[in-house]
Amino acid sequence: MSTESTTDEQGQAPAESKDPDQIEAKIEADRAELAKTVDALSAKLDVKSQAQERLAEVKAKAQTTIQEPEARADALKQAAPVLAGIAAVAVLIGILRRVAHT
Repeated sequence: MSTESTTDEQGQAPAESKDPDQIEAKIEADRAELAKTVDALSAKLDVKSQAQERLAEVKAKAQTTIQEPEARADALKQAAPVLAGIAAVAVLIGILRRVAHT
């Protein structure tokens, strides 16, 4: 069974290509992968967008089931934590702005 290895027979890493086109292609591939990783991390750290997405989900569910009293109560129960989170973020931003300006 043959598997690819990142080292040669002497335990050393294989020599990198000296071809400028291959080096440039490798750099571009690495940049694309890094950009993808940064975008994923940014999305995870963007609390405001996450709260807005969750609120949109809750609103959509509430609109489709608003005629049923039990469904309405469930929608309000789901919306309460989201709205509380948004309010908490707004208060925190206000406090941080006051502290920064003093």
